[in-house]
Amino acid sequence: MAEFDEISQVYDVTRDPLEPDLVRSVAATLQAWGARRLLEVGVGTGRVAGPLTALGLEVTGVDASTGMLARARAKQLSRLVRGEAYRLPFEDRAFDISLFVHVLHLLDQPVRAIAEACRVSSLGAAALVRPAGPRGEGAERRLRPRAQVLERLRAQGIEVPDPERAAGGPPARERRLITEHPPQRLVVLSERDVTEPLARELTLFEQRASRWTLRIPREPLARAVEEVRAELGDRTHTYHSVIALALWERPPTLGLSAP
Repeated sequence: MAEFDEISQVYDVTRDPLEPDLVRSVAATLQAWGARRLLEVGVGTGRVAGPLTALGLEVTGVDASTGMLARARAKQLSRLVRGEAYRLPFEDRAFDISLFVHVLHLLDQPVRAIAEACRVSSLGAAALVRPAGPRGEGAERRLRPRAQVLERLRAQGIEVPDPERAAGGPPARERRLITEHPPQRLVVLSERDVTEPLARELTLFEQRASRWTLRIPREPLARAVEEVRAELGDRTHTYHSVIALALWERPPTLGLSAP
């Protein structure tokens, strides 16, 4: 919570919003499943709750971070509650569906969170996931900015996060989750080739908007980022992206360990 409180001020300016077509697909799919009353678990700054509300869903947001909730309230979102994913402050079946967007990979016990979301939802718990590894990912892994920044920090004698955990990343943890605990429904919402600058991720590190950067001294981090940016220049990489909406209509079996 403290980490998200700290990065809340720069969160929106360092993350791209969901594309409008994707938000419309999320809303249409949820509505096709019969959802009108939606709980977004880990609502953050309201980057998803706002657009979904505009598309006709009644969205309540819950988050553990007071800093993130303050940013959401500044966007005139009023249905906001402070609470944690493992113990949601709502009665059974208070909502039609609960939704996780870019949250499950952050949790030590994602299955427990899904089970709790199923408790408060009559139709189940949904999550935006990446069910397939992007093609081209392996070829670019050695060039990933995060790996290069970590390498330079280690060379400066700075303790950094476990490189294997960093290399796996959120998509790998999502794929592990849906493989070990398959949802009852999985609808592909977007599938396309994406071309991005390799240095794009460096902005997160430069503004200390990624949680692991909060534990790194500013000067060594800035030096590492500057060196990597100079090396990468304007090179880009292209990968195939698949985004889907998963729905667990009943609680999965508990027991998934920390990713």
